[in-house]
Amino acid sequence: MRRALFCLAALLFPAVAAAAEPPKAPAFEADVLPVLNAHCLQCHGGVHQKNGLDLRTLAAVLKGGKSGAAVVPGKPDDSLLWQKLAKDEMPKTDNKVSDANKKVIREWIASGAKGAEKKAAAVVERPAGRPADVAKLIDKAIDDRLRAAKVPASPRAEDAEFLRRVYLDVVGKPPTAEQAAAFLGAADADKRAKLVDALLASEDYGRHLGERWVNVFYLATVNQSPRPPEPFKGWLAKQLNEGRGWDAVTRDVLTATGPIDDAPQGLFFYYNGDMNSQFAPKILAGNIGQVYLGVQLQCAECHDHPFSDWKQTDFWSLAAFFGQVARMESVENKNTPGVKERHLEVKPGKKPPAPLKDITISIPNDGEARNGGKKVPAGVLDGARLAADPTRSHRPPFAEWLTARDNRLFARAAVNRFWAHFFGRGFVNPLNDFGDHNAPSHPALLDELADEFVASGFDVRHLVRCVTLSDAYQRTSKIAPGNDKPGAEALFARMAPKVLTPEQLYDALCVALEVPEVAPPADPKKKPNPKLPPPPSPRSVFAAAFRGPGEADEPTELKLGVPHALRLMNDPAFNTGGKLAERVAAAAKSPGDAVDAMFLAVLSRRPTAAERTKFAAFVEKQKTPRDAHARVVWVLLNSSEFMLVP
Repeated sequence: MRRALFCLAALLFPAVAAAAEPPKAPAFEADVLPVLNAHCLQCHGGVHQKNGLDLRTLAAVLKGGKSGAAVVPGKPDDSLLWQKLAKDEMPKTDNKVSDANKKVIREWIASGAKGAEKKAAAVVERPAGRPADVAKLIDKAIDDRLRAAKVPASPRAEDAEFLRRVYLDVVGKPPTAEQAAAFLGAADADKRAKLVDALLASEDYGRHLGERWVNVFYLATVNQSPRPPEPFKGWLAKQLNEGRGWDAVTRDVLTATGPIDDAPQGLFFYYNGDMNSQFAPKILAGNIGQVYLGVQLQCAECHDHPFSDWKQTDFWSLAAFFGQVARMESVENKNTPGVKERHLEVKPGKKPPAPLKDITISIPNDGEARNGGKKVPAGVLDGARLAADPTRSHRPPFAEWLTARDNRLFARAAVNRFWAHFFGRGFVNPLNDFGDHNAPSHPALLDELADEFVASGFDVRHLVRCVTLSDAYQRTSKIAPGNDKPGAEALFARMAPKVLTPEQLYDALCVALEVPEVAPPADPKKKPNPKLPPPPSPRSVFAAAFRGPGEADEPTELKLGVPHALRLMNDPAFNTGGKLAERVAAAAKSPGDAVDAMFLAVLSRRPTAAERTKFAAFVEKQKTPRDAHARVVWVLLNSSEFMLVP
């Protein structure tokens, strides 16, 4: 009863409860480390440690350097760090610490020089929650932060805005005119939840999310001639549509072996190769660290990480698991592409290689990395040495560790990336930079969603359903007074509009124009050469032409330029109105009806009264309905509204 009364009081008097809370003491990770990162770690980090002083971690700060302890907890005036900062003797450059940041550091030392409490790694034993309950948990965490920051939330999006958003986010394409009309005309109170279920049951769900994930690697490769990603995308789409857990999918990717025809996920290793198309353990280690663990481990390739606690040995210990991975192509197997491990390969007519006694890798002695030539044993980021048989494949033990239910790095990094897919940014941004220096915007919510992801068996569908049912996801992208101030985007007060990827843009054009593909007509005189590989699809050609750098992780950044705009405006494949203009010309009973139909097909909404009047007047002035409708479609396709996920 007392607990119930307390909860009721907190709901009725949130402002009073917030005011009664004592101010939190500064924590090293959230408050102090960002200041040291910006001003001090160039001289006291992982590359240089002048006077033996390392300021990257709380333990190192408390240990101090050659001059003794840098900090005396509770006594700022006795602390060498404070003395140097207060007199502007540190840093030696002109990049001095501001008075406001000095105050933070002094308060931190005075309050005991403490760090944030770390959540212990533990296996999540509970069952998954109901999506509606998880959605409420999301909304409470988001709303609590907004209330504390005094930032108002934008209202719930109207049906048309939600419709276009959820289609593009979940299946990668907008609804057809018929689908849009059916949803907008439905009166069910739970029609949004039903729509999410229908989209998750569509094969386009796996196709879209699989393509987005493969592109994270395909678009970032330094390989000068990467193999086409379609087989990998098709394989991943199948896994997602069949409901396989993200942990199992990841293990299959990292342990892929054999010809690409049999194991398309092996293309992952091709996209993590060097410029000469050879698999590179150091590239694999860096990219696995960034994407699957969310850490900038590659910054420790040549020396200890300048600004985090990763050691050079951490990087190469992880790389050691991939030291024997190589391409299959050889004369013996007729240059069949695929993945093998050199120490397990037995060539016809030759003796098998001597079995390895341990799993190690040598730091390259190329003059760039410190400790060149040093042998580093395989290990994982918590310093453990996995029980692995060096005479067998080295990758399965690592993949098991990576995807283990108690590996919070894996679950948190996955949740952060999937959240960013829907919201345009993660709780941790950039997505690949988890660490004490870059705290999550909503740390407790990130942990709770990571636990939920683990409890569900790493069920991506379950996570998507939980996120899309939340009020936070269903908010309008329109600005409300007070939620456009700097920093508000990290609080998720409103939905951030996202730019369509090239693939989404192509598919949206096909849906709007009501054509199977947007491509110039084939030349009947030109016959295909069966000896050559098939030409790229119109979709892949379009995507390559509209591709911008880095867009896999920058969904809110518009990468299109003048050439792209001119192509959309002038290419006959896009500006003749397609089958849509023909259908509307044949079926519309009035100019107003025609305008309604075109808005519904292209923008997934009905026009406003002003838009209907304006466009209908334009249609009436044209010589023929077909020409008038093609012009209206052209205007809508080239609008900013069409280019965005609202």
